[in-house]
This record gives sequence, structure tokens and C-alpha cells, in this order.
Amino acid sequence: METALRPAPSQNRLYRIAKGLRATVPVALSVVPFGIAYGAVAAQTMPTWQAVLMSLTVFAGTAQFVAASMLSQEAAYLPVLITGLLINSRLLLLSAALMPHFRSAPRRLHPLIAQLLTDESFAVSIAEFGARGGDALFFIGSGLAIFATWQASTWIGVLFGAGIPPSWGLEYALPASLIVFLFLLVRDRRSVGVAILAALVGLALQPLVSGTWSSLAATLVAATLGVGWTRWRSRS
Repeated sequence: METALRPAPSQNRLYRIAKGLRATVPVALSVVPFGIAYGAVAAQTMPTWQAVLMSLTVFAGTAQFVAASMLSQEAAYLPVLITGLLINSRLLLLSAALMPHFRSAPRRLHPLIAQLLTDESFAVSIAEFGARGGDALFFIGSGLAIFATWQASTWIGVLFGAGIPPSWGLEYALPASLIVFLFLLVRDRRSVGVAILAALVGLALQPLVSGTWSSLAATLVAATLGVGWTRWRSRS
């Protein structure tokens, strides 16, 4: 009788995906202003289908916004491509942090996981995994919440963004939301120390290198020192 009442595997999978989606919906709303801003800028430099296709395939808000802005200034394609790769290089660090949680996930899910990786889905999922363990389907649900919201907001920006006053400052919505995400990740003194160190290193490098490289270098330095400190404490 207990076996008959047990939910089917497909139902359990759908529940786990839906759980990730529900957990991320409040966060997904924060990308709406930035998606509208991207769509409005992209509509000035490319046909509608190209702007929408970029959101479907690239799916990287900051890189898309910078690319659209550079194209609006008649930048060559190669610098746009290189800039986008540099901006998205931080995803290498995010994926490395997630991989230990996905060791048991089927390999056929890895391309989908990679496509759905964003700062928002990472922040929500890593907080969940720290409390309840890794779950690739939860992450997929989280990523789908961001993906669907980003596509819808892109359409709104392409169709109606020209009527939005620049004084609204929509381009600041995403950086503001990313600052809020830090509160999901910084939960102990070690995390606070690593975050502060990364900020200080990033500020120190600003006069020397570009913003993208300074952020990446600061993250690598702070993360490396944080791991080293943890291992040293575990041995002592």
C-alpha cells in the first residue's frame, strides 16, 4: 500500500524543478528592469529578431547590454565579442563552485545547466544547496525562472522601451540586485572576510586594469586566500 502511494519518479522530478522555480521567482523580478533596458538599447542597433535571438542564445544580461551599447556606438564585431567573453569569464568561477553539487547529475543535463547559469540562479541555488544538498533539477527550475523572465522583459524593452524616460535609470537595476544577492551567500565570518577582501583588491586594481579584469582578479585572489585559510585552519 505504501508503494502504491509513493509519487512517480516523473512527479518527483517536476516537483524539484517547480521548487527551484518558486524559490527564484521573487529574485527573477529584479531582472525585469534590466531586461527592458537591454531591449530598448538593442532595438536601436539591431532588428527585433536579432535582439530576441541574442537573449535566447547568449542569455547573459550584462554582456548583452554592453554588446548592444558598443554596437550602438558602431564598435567592430571582434571587440564586442572579446568584451562579452571577458565579462562572462566570471561564470567559470560560478560553474566551478557548483560542480561539486552536480557530480551525480546525468551528463545529458550538463549543457542545459551551463546555459541556465546566471548570477541569480547561482545565488539562489548555492544557498539552497548549503542547507539541503545539491540538486540539479532545483537549479534547472531556478534557471528557467530567470530565463523566462529575461525573455519576456527583452520583448517588452524591444517593443516599448523607446517610450521609457532615461531618467528612470533602469541600467542600475541589475547591479543593485546583485548586491542584494550577497546577503544570500555571506553567512559566516569567513565569507564576510573574503567578500571584503575581494572588494578591497578590486578597488586597488581599478587604477591599474580595466573593470572586468580587476573584478576577476579580485575574485581569484580572495577566493584562493579563503580556501587556503580554510585548509590551514582544518590542519591546525
